[in-house]
Amino acid sequence: MPHAIDQYWVPQQKEYQKELQITRGASEPVIRFPLVVQPHEPAKSKADVLKEIGRIAAQPSDKDEQSQLRKLLDANGGVVHFKGLPLKTPEDFSDFLVALAGQGQHAWIPHTDIGMEVLRRPRAKHVLTTNEGPPSHFIGWHNEYAVSPVHPGYLILFCEVPPEKGGHTSVVSSLALFDRLKGEVPGFVEGCASKGLVYQIPHTATQVGGIVGGNGLYKASAFGPTDGSAPPDTEEEKRKGVERRIIELAERGGWHADIDKKDTTIPVWQRRGFDWTWQENGDLEVVHRVPGVRMHPTQKKPSIFNAMSTRYTNAKVNNTWEPPFTFKKEDGTEGIAIPPHFSGMDKDEVIPKEWLDRMDFHQHDLTSDIEWNVGDVLVIDNYAAQHARWAWEGERKILASFWDQPGMAGQPMATA
Repeated sequence: MPHAIDQYWVPQQKEYQKELQITRGASEPVIRFPLVVQPHEPAKSKADVLKEIGRIAAQPSDKDEQSQLRKLLDANGGVVHFKGLPLKTPEDFSDFLVALAGQGQHAWIPHTDIGMEVLRRPRAKHVLTTNEGPPSHFIGWHNEYAVSPVHPGYLILFCEVPPEKGGHTSVVSSLALFDRLKGEVPGFVEGCASKGLVYQIPHTATQVGGIVGGNGLYKASAFGPTDGSAPPDTEEEKRKGVERRIIELAERGGWHADIDKKDTTIPVWQRRGFDWTWQENGDLEVVHRVPGVRMHPTQKKPSIFNAMSTRYTNAKVNNTWEPPFTFKKEDGTEGIAIPPHFSGMDKDEVIPKEWLDRMDFHQHDLTSDIEWNVGDVLVIDNYAAQHARWAWEGERKILASFWDQPGMAGQPMATA
């Protein structure tokens, strides 16, 4: 570890760490992933920890984005697990986040959601609840909001109450995942880059708790007004406002109304853009088409960037690989589990199951399952690592925060 960090933060070895080569090769380094650190002696106070985390965060004197924390992330697979912290409450975590964000022109800034279907309830400044999907629900590996052209650069998790049983947070290197899949199924990574991925995103008309989504369509973080005003009175005007924001979101990914769909040097996902369908009950489904490979902004390596794992798992369990992708639930009603698709010009294409099987194999093989204790903080570089949530029993309170760094974004991998 860099000397200035090692003065206070000491690396630890934990059973859940994975010995990992990001890129396979005889001369490539082996790291313990994720990096686990804690103060070299028990932290005397929260103020001490805030001071020390601030020392490795962005500084006003930094000439570029490479703060000590940024270098630490790059050298260790993009994930750092801070342990032994005297943090107990959401407010403690909030104070830690402000220090972690740093100062100066390269300081992190809070991420602003657009088109978000997941309900996240505020607990403190910059602090939100994690996905409210039921404890029995496995949330598969994903880069945070990879379904959208607008996604955070960093995800920071905090343990307020550790799970009684299960409930580990899994992390997998997106860079290593690209390396493995490029060598085994090059057609898969080429399709992710040139064709792009398709996601059907359901939005409830109003907020619904206790489900995987449920944010409510007309919130500012979804597709509602952003100026603090209420949605228009008429259904027609409300829907027009939502549709304008969907188009604006698609434009953030490079699509626009006058794009030349015959220009094959432009990726299919970009030529196709977004679609949407209103439901009779006022709910909305938005179809996103986005790239599935992005270049890491500081390491300049390609990274798998997707949210296909849960979709793959659902299709596998319910055997819904063929249209119309429906299955019978235990109660006799009909369900739908749409498998991962590539974008296509005439119609979108189901990704070969054999390719998805290899992705799933390597996600299981590369995983490190984080064990939580009160006060732990997990910092994840969203362009370097995917994360997942295993099922649990009892109480579990893991809080989340999302941040960006000015000038840093994972651009789609060039395909032409």
